[in-house]
Amino acid sequence: MSIRTSERLLFKETGRSLLKNRSYAALLGLLVMLTSFMYFFVQFSIDTNMDNLRRLVRSGATLTEDQAGLLAALQANASLAWMFLLCFLAMSAFATFLFYRHYFGKHQREIGAFKALGFSNRVIVRTYAACTLILSTAASLTGAVLGWIFSGVLLDAYTASYGIADVERGIHAVSLVYGVILVISVLCAATAWSCATFCKRETALLISDAAAKRENRTVNRIADRISSVWPESRRVSVRIALRKPVTCVLSLIAVGVSMSLFIMSVSLYMSSDKVYRSQTEGHHYAYNVRLDEMVLDDTGKPARSDLYLKVPASIQMSGAREPIQQHIVGLSGGGNTLELHDRNNERLTVPEDNGIWIGAALEEVYGLKKGDMITLELSGAPHSAFIAGVAENAESNSVYIGRKQLTDWLGLPETSYNGYWSNELEPAVPGQVTARADRLAALDKDVVSNRMSAVINQLLGCVAGLILIYLVLLLNFQDSKKDMLVLGLLGYRPKEINDMLISVYRPVMTAAFLLMLFPSIALCKEIHRSLSIQTGDYIPFQTNIGIILSLFIGIQLIYWIVEKAFTAKIGKIVRREAVFNFV
Repeated sequence: MSIRTSERLLFKETGRSLLKNRSYAALLGLLVMLTSFMYFFVQFSIDTNMDNLRRLVRSGATLTEDQAGLLAALQANASLAWMFLLCFLAMSAFATFLFYRHYFGKHQREIGAFKALGFSNRVIVRTYAACTLILSTAASLTGAVLGWIFSGVLLDAYTASYGIADVERGIHAVSLVYGVILVISVLCAATAWSCATFCKRETALLISDAAAKRENRTVNRIADRISSVWPESRRVSVRIALRKPVTCVLSLIAVGVSMSLFIMSVSLYMSSDKVYRSQTEGHHYAYNVRLDEMVLDDTGKPARSDLYLKVPASIQMSGAREPIQQHIVGLSGGGNTLELHDRNNERLTVPEDNGIWIGAALEEVYGLKKGDMITLELSGAPHSAFIAGVAENAESNSVYIGRKQLTDWLGLPETSYNGYWSNELEPAVPGQVTARADRLAALDKDVVSNRMSAVINQLLGCVAGLILIYLVLLLNFQDSKKDMLVLGLLGYRPKEINDMLISVYRPVMTAAFLLMLFPSIALCKEIHRSLSIQTGDYIPFQTNIGIILSLFIGIQLIYWIVEKAFTAKIGKIVRREAVFNFV
């Protein structure tokens, strides 16, 4: 028999063996497809449109307000696409690794037989990696096609939000590499790594299954010691659960991923409302007028208006690659068109001397606090200032200071201004006028974009949680088939068998929820912070006790649904009474 023929026979045998785990393979394929789909769903709506907008910028054209808003949305969604890809790829790779670890643990004799027949470790690893290659290629390409089809949803949303009709689908070749080739490569690497650890063992040990028995004795000893500290009524359940540490680890991962996605999605939804409120509460003016030229004397100022002086500035941060670009706004005292307040809803007065107010974004994203000393650069000259407070309803990318102090830094008369807020609009204003209705319309567009991302994440959290929790129980279900049949023949009902072998993981899920709660919140905060820095848009992190309780109830509900499905499966196994299938 030739080498090629023997390898083909090996591939057929391993493929036949793997197909006996059709349920797990189908769920792995679904996870891989979801990984590819979520990346391409977003990426197909980004690449070509971003190229078109950047081409306009390079040509010297000035983007309209809607085009600039679309470009910012595309940049934010590009970051989300990468986050989706990395999170789901890590989850898929981990599930693949655990599946093969579980599979090889049950089929050590099979691998030992392959080695005894003369197959090298490299050939065996390559054979199992080829099986993963076929599954992951089919799943990732399916996800790419579905992503292309459903990306029209995002394109329609861009048109509705920004009024730009010529948005189109398109993708770069490198994006295809990331969404398909990278996914396939990582999953094949996870397979090879898992397989290689078993192939390194001696052939005799694999055939005798001695290593697995030794590992089981160690695990059982640890499980017995830990379960002994639990109450008598829960001791058996805890011992059964802890004797399968892989299932416990996967439970931790499943709950952690579901929590992170759900908390992040709800936070994105709520952050839209917070940003909207911060840009409307206390902003009592109907018109914001930005003059074309600086006015040095305020004696002829418009009636019933509050003057301001607004200039570009940058905040120098130690350790930062680039300064933080802001606008510094010099305020006049006594006005009522703009009322800034802190988080306790107390009104802030105009800062004295070199004190400034910063927005909530600088505090949450960059860690600046009240009382910190910072360096502001205006027109190339550095100026020291201290943070007098945090204005919760500050305008985006703005810090505030007394107009007198700002004119002193700029070497201008104290009466200088280049804009004003007013509730009445004079005819023939020599500058740019932003009406309240226009401001609210722009804010509404941002709210729609963020809420759309939030809904996508909520769906992801539910699907990922359902799949991973199902995988946890499926591993246990496959390990316990023989025990289920024996208990069934002894007269136990399916519900009683379920309580003994499947329901024991409910406390594990609860413990996983408590263990992963704070890490999930910390991860979501960091993701929000990273997105805010990358896109330049403030995306505040939001959560509360109601969200946490809803999440806990949701995970328990998913577990209950999956548990009911397995109870029905147990009944089918017991009714078959086909002992030879499980012994």
